[in-house]
Amino acid sequence: MSAALERAELAAIGRDLAGLIGDGGYRRGRALLGEDQPEPSASFADLGLAPEWLRRSQPELLELAQAAALIAMGPAIAASIDGGWLRELVARGGDVAMDRAIAAAQRVPEGGLPPLPAETVEALGFDLMRAALPPALHRYLGWAPGGSVPVTRELATFCLAEAARA
Repeated sequence: MSAALERAELAAIGRDLAGLIGDGGYRRGRALLGEDQPEPSASFADLGLAPEWLRRSQPELLELAQAAALIAMGPAIAASIDGGWLRELVARGGDVAMDRAIAAAQRVPEGGLPPLPAETVEALGFDLMRAALPPALHRYLGWAPGGSVPVTRELATFCLAEAARA
């Protein structure tokens, strides 16, 4: 890839990620006026590390987070007979995401996560995303909820790759 094409690709990634922050540049303007401290920006090297899925819109990232969280709990979902809990999970992530979670259950690293309440699905999904990203890119998910379930990078990477394949 030529240097010009590489710069153009990094600029496209930067534009997509700037859309996630969504303040229209007002944050930088406030900082220049001394009204706000700017968050550190990602470098070009950091942008090059951004996975494809991070460039999606906020609604698409929410859907991906839900699917990834279900995959992380896939072994627990596949073994569960708790109809109420399973219905709540389907209401959060949908039938297709549940089917993918069950299909991937035996391949989930570390045996997956224990059964967690359905209301934590979105936060867990975004925690998986943060665990898979370099720290400099976390700010692009600052709008998203976070939880308190520790997840490893290996689990996060697997779950997001499985969820993004659909």
